[in-house]
Amino acid sequence: MKHYLLYAHGGAFNHGSEASVKCDIQLLRKISPDCKITLSTHFPEQDKQFNIPADEIIGRNPNGITNEEMYADTINRITSETICLSVGGDCYCYPNWQRYAAIHNAAISKGAKSILWSCSVEPSMIDEEMLDVFRTHTLICARESVSFNALKEMGLNNVVQTADIAFTLEPRETRIPQGKYITLNLSPLVIRKNPDVLTAYQSLINEIISETDFNIALVPHVEVSVDNDFESLSQLKGDESRIYRVPTGLSAAEYKYIISKAEYCVAARTHATIAAWSSFVPTIAVGYSAKARGISADLGQSDFVLDIDSLDGDKLCSTFSRMCSQGADIKSVLVEKVKLSKQRAVSDEVLKIL
Repeated sequence: MKHYLLYAHGGAFNHGSEASVKCDIQLLRKISPDCKITLSTHFPEQDKQFNIPADEIIGRNPNGITNEEMYADTINRITSETICLSVGGDCYCYPNWQRYAAIHNAAISKGAKSILWSCSVEPSMIDEEMLDVFRTHTLICARESVSFNALKEMGLNNVVQTADIAFTLEPRETRIPQGKYITLNLSPLVIRKNPDVLTAYQSLINEIISETDFNIALVPHVEVSVDNDFESLSQLKGDESRIYRVPTGLSAAEYKYIISKAEYCVAARTHATIAAWSSFVPTIAVGYSAKARGISADLGQSDFVLDIDSLDGDKLCSTFSRMCSQGADIKSVLVEKVKLSKQRAVSDEVLKIL
């Protein structure tokens, strides 16, 4: 019986992570129906609340001083027969990447397979220490071209380009606003990086309400206590008869359903944009990272990625207007590109090693 260990998962209150892990488990069950799946998570209670279908869910040791002590229960589950998948997506885009490398290093030392799965990497962060970790992975599945090209340029030959596994998430029906509507997603992270983003969003809401017949759905996609989209969205004001404030506590599939029924989307969270793009909804990605640039480029949507550092109301409103005028053409591009992304997410090359 195969044993898969999924790690670097931050908990299901990040609904992008919830979507990814559920799609991961669905894929692994398809490959090996009788396999055992262990999920290493920072917040087991979140994953149980959102019904993550792993056979075993284990947490970290909050009293651990070293990375190895913090993740001792995870490391102890690894044997030479284990297939380890780092499922965090963008773990190697942030300064704390060494904590996950500790699990990878333990896997390699035990003779296990170790896969950096459906990932993005911030090219500017790659140094020799990080490269040493990358070189020892059994396989690196870069989910977009910016990361893939950066890793290949560093001389790595264990890299394949895939696509984010969340492209395969099936939506689940839930309540949606009446009439035609636009979905907006905003995160505290982008506001911290540039407070003018909040003003830009408010300008867009004012324009949508005054110049169009669209209603607006404000969609949170991350609900962790220190980084809650709902708090950011609550600062946006307008005609409440035209604004639907999507409640917290829905699943990733339900949020995707709401996003999928919209005419257009403007989103800061990567997985909110993935929910939209994979449903052929023209989308503006308000981004700052390799994953935003790479995923949008692979879908032919680079013209609709706005860097938060230079974002203002005029730029957001004019880009939104341009997107609306090109909506039909954008949808036709997405139909073709999304089909390719879904194929890449579960390609034969990847299936062979799983």
